Amino acid sequence: MIQLACLYGPLVGAGLLAWWIRPCKRLATGILFALAWNAALLPWMDSFARLAGLWTYQTNSATLAGMPLALYFGWVIAWGIFAPLLTHALGGRLWLVAALMVALDLRVMPEMEPVLVLHDHWWWGELMVAAVLLVPSLFTARWTASGKRIGLRCAMLIPSFGGIFLGLPLLVECGGYSGVMERWASFSTHTRVLFAFGGAVLSVPGLAAVRDLALTGGGTPVPLDPPQRLVTHGAYAHVRNPMQLSMTSLLLLESLFLMSPWPAVLAALGVVYSEGIARWSENRDMEERFGPAWSSYHQGVRPWIPRWHPQIGEPCELWLDGGCGMCSEVARWFLRRNPSQLVIRDAREWSGDALHRVTWIHPSSGRRESGVGAMAMALQHLNFCWAVVGWFAGLPLVSHTLQICMDAAGAGRRIKDAD
Repeated sequence: MIQLACLYGPLVGAGLLAWWIRPCKRLATGILFALAWNAALLPWMDSFARLAGLWTYQTNSATLAGMPLALYFGWVIAWGIFAPLLTHALGGRLWLVAALMVALDLRVMPEMEPVLVLHDHWWWGELMVAAVLLVPSLFTARWTASGKRIGLRCAMLIPSFGGIFLGLPLLVECGGYSGVMERWASFSTHTRVLFAFGGAVLSVPGLAAVRDLALTGGGTPVPLDPPQRLVTHGAYAHVRNPMQLSMTSLLLLESLFLMSPWPAVLAALGVVYSEGIARWSENRDMEERFGPAWSSYHQGVRPWIPRWHPQIGEPCELWLDGGCGMCSEVARWFLRRNPSQLVIRDAREWSGDALHRVTWIHPSSGRRESGVGAMAMALQHLNFCWAVVGWFAGLPLVSHTLQICMDAAGAGRRIKDAD
């Protein structure tokens, strides 16, 4: 009865709220993103709380990584659907809803024995889970509904959908976080290095593609919240499905890590879905939205096998100070390699606001990258090998670290004031 109440209470509440509010498409998409965030990360947070000795479960029912499925789905529905709907119903009072949901948990969880057995300081676990799951999911639902914070929304989609398609199979096969760590410890140091390095390399095209969709395309990878502009540079200049390629490759790597066929089966199903169901609808939608530009791109870039030389639809600009010896050498280096759709410009001719470092610009979207980020984008106008270097160097934490190192080495800001 406790498990049924935990499942059907949030389900009925969310259904009634949805019937009353009738959420619009953008709000519904935000709720989907909030649901994915909670579904992907809840089992991990619950595992951490149990390892910390904050609570345990006593049940013979089906579980996900040791958490009863009824409680898992109930919690996900409560925080991923009911809470965003309640926030909308209360006029966007996000912090009030977060406080109400936490207060409800603090009142109800002690009544859930013997299914849920709480230990000393258990409420710290509730606050930790709420801070990591509830509050961010409410923000992503709000931002999606209002069309704001596209970069943060896309960044949150990475652990959300990556956690669902990669993290959940890992937890199911290993039986929880401790099982994952035991599996990891069972390999030799060289094997662990290979798995870690392989996972990092295979994830780079997908991460770079998500960033380009957000900053250049102005949208997300999810068809319900699509980009507003066609993106043909970066990872998309070499392969049409960089995110699907990364996910499929990572699932195959996970299959080797687990010595289980199920992640590989999931990868095969993803390919079948992408090629057999999603492809025709995507082609039709993109043709209607972008017309000849999409047709040209579609014919020149393969969906799964990367091109060696990029096919970029729109020219981009790289602005360097022609009076600087180092910048002049960089410009000549790029020109010798015949970059695709990259125009090298002299920053002394710049008439806009100040340029502090070498700057890469995508004129049609107004996207601008400077310093290491600009060089990373410029490398993606060369061949596939240089593009991979650019994808990695352009990732936020990597580019910031490299920029600090470059500045420390003397390649700091060189200011060109506006005319």
